[in-house]
Amino acid sequence: MGKAGTPQDGRRNNGHFTKAGAGRPRINPEDSKARGIHQIRAYDDEWQLIRRFMALVRKDTKRCADAVAILEMNDGGEHK
Repeated sequence: MGKAGTPQDGRRNNGHFTKAGAGRPRINPEDSKARGIHQIRAYDDEWQLIRRFMALVRKDTKRCADAVAILEMNDGGEHK
């Protein structure tokens, strides 16, 4: 008796067996276009500000990066 889910296991109408090349193709993680999952803990007022900034970042990333650089300069440049 073969491994479960393969034709060699002897069962008929085995739904677990798929043909080679069938289904969604696998891609490398570096080729993925999906956003990563990140978690953050924030108070309600902080979260509202984070949500506003996220919306701006999605519209114009370069301008937001420039704004953060200016804010960090004014803060003493301790953040990186």
